[in-house]
Parts: sequence; C-alpha cells; structure tokens
Amino acid sequence: MTLDHWTELITVGIAVAGGVYAALMVILKPFINDLKRVALSMSETTRKIERLIDSQNSMHEELIASKGEHQVINQRIDNIEEYVSELKQK
Repeated sequence: MTLDHWTELITVGIAVAGGVYAALMVILKPFINDLKRVALSMSETTRKIERLIDSQNSMHEELIASKGEHQVINQRIDNIEEYVSELKQK
C-alpha cells in the first residue's frame, strides 16, 4: 500500500468515527439532559435530608437539656414538699 492509500484510509476512519460520535451525541442528548436533571434533584434531596438530620439532632440535644432541667425542677419540688411536710409536723 502506498502512502496515499494509508492517508485515505486514516482520513476515512477519522470521518467515520466523527460521524458515529456525532450520531451518538444527537441520540443520547435527551438522555444526558435527563440524567443531569436527576443528578441535580438527587443533590437537592441530599441537602434537604442533611438539613432534616441536623434539625433532628438539634431537637434531640434540646430535649436532653430540657429533660435535665425538668429533673432539677422535680428535685426542687420534692425538696419543697419535704420542707412543707416538716413544717406541718412541727
């Protein structure tokens, strides 16, 4: 084979590959756009879930703090009740 034949063969190969690539891009363009939308939606959903988990964690911490405060208040009430009952007995 001569250099002209090799050049022609390589040129035809590049042209065919370019045509196949262009055809695939045209065919797959809607699917690629759909995949991009799905990925964006998943990203937004992930952010919402993270905010929900953070909110739940902060509420849990507040509940634990509130529980501790209630225990202190209940202890004070018990002390007052004991003091009142002692005063009644005197």
